[in-house]
Amino acid sequence: MELLWSYYSVLIFTFIGLVFLFACLWYMYRRKKKEGNSYKLDNGTVVVTVFFIFLADYLFVIHLLDLPDVLANKTEQYKGNCEVSRLESRRTSYTMVHFGNYKVTFPLDYQGAKEGSYYCEVSYYPQTETGASLKLYDSRGQNK
Repeated sequence: MELLWSYYSVLIFTFIGLVFLFACLWYMYRRKKKEGNSYKLDNGTVVVTVFFIFLADYLFVIHLLDLPDVLANKTEQYKGNCEVSRLESRRTSYTMVHFGNYKVTFPLDYQGAKEGSYYCEVSYYPQTETGASLKLYDSRGQNK
């Protein structure tokens, strides 16, 4: 459930961000038009705003591709040997599961998974390779 909330929050946040950024561009244009010099928009502000529009659009579209799979609860499965690693920053941490050429990302510190090699069962959404569930087993077949 936590992972679904994370998915939906990114989708909603990027959509709201897109609407806000387009509203900022529209506001700048309207303000300049009232002043009579709509052709003199501040280039730096426009470039930064357009950059953030493209960034928010990219995140929104990438997460939107997985929406049918999330709504249908349709995930792909992997069972086999994997390598678990953690990526930490000041604000958050991610659990990454590597198997073959694939890398599945779990937001936050997923179920206290520790770094190392395991036998794992992973369910993930194929477009963004965002994990839905993870079960780790040590070499003796015991649950971690």
